[in-house]
Amino acid sequence: MDLGLKEKVALVTGSSAGIGYAIAEKLALEGCQLIICGRNQKRLEEAEQKLARFSGKILKFVADIQQEPDSKLLVQESLKQLGKIDILINNSEGAKFDNEAVENISKNQWNDAFSGKLMGYIRMTNLVLPTMKQQKWGRIINIVGSSGKEPSARLIKSGVANAGLINFTKAVATQVAPWNILVNTVNPGLIDTPRHQEFINMFAQQENKSVNYLVENINNSIPLGRRGSPDEVANLVVFLASECSSYITGVAISVDGGGSSSAF
Repeated sequence: MDLGLKEKVALVTGSSAGIGYAIAEKLALEGCQLIICGRNQKRLEEAEQKLARFSGKILKFVADIQQEPDSKLLVQESLKQLGKIDILINNSEGAKFDNEAVENISKNQWNDAFSGKLMGYIRMTNLVLPTMKQQKWGRIINIVGSSGKEPSARLIKSGVANAGLINFTKAVATQVAPWNILVNTVNPGLIDTPRHQEFINMFAQQENKSVNYLVENINNSIPLGRRGSPDEVANLVVFLASECSSYITGVAISVDGGGSSSAF
């Protein structure tokens, strides 16, 4: 199936590892020109070397989209060098797990949660919309997370911010539909990524349990009986970025092996 992505310019944030890298690789395989970014220069260079096997044109930026100057420079330089941005994949880490009671979460911690991933996605969206409106074509896909729909006692800050992003995505999708710009949310569930493994290691230490024990419990909690892979998230993202998704906008789709219980 031809997804109609050849020569499209795709900006994938947080693309040095995990879900972000998997998305970048699949977009490259479809013929996209890539703009990749991340905070860790070494990991980003390693990602660029691997992606070079699939894509002839890659721009690389060490940047943190949760910081306003980095976001502005990233988009400005991308447009200067490539002339357009057709696809934006917003992919960034959320707030840290909460180990304290909600009444002990400080105002600064709440502010950090909202000024990070939430404002980072909003800012990146605002920066790419003018060029997408001009070309009357665009795809914006926000990688959010299951906590936006599934409240979790350990993800209070992240869950509130993610719920805001789902709301933002739907509202923006309605606004920009006349320009043929599609905006959607993808909510990964428990995905086997380096970051998820870090959390498992942390919980194993805190709870004095083995990593294998926690992984087995996680797998047993998922209807499909296992954690997902970054590639399984990337498959959906690439479809939503393509011409095949031309009548899909403003939705939030979970990739979680059937683990979510909410009906919306």
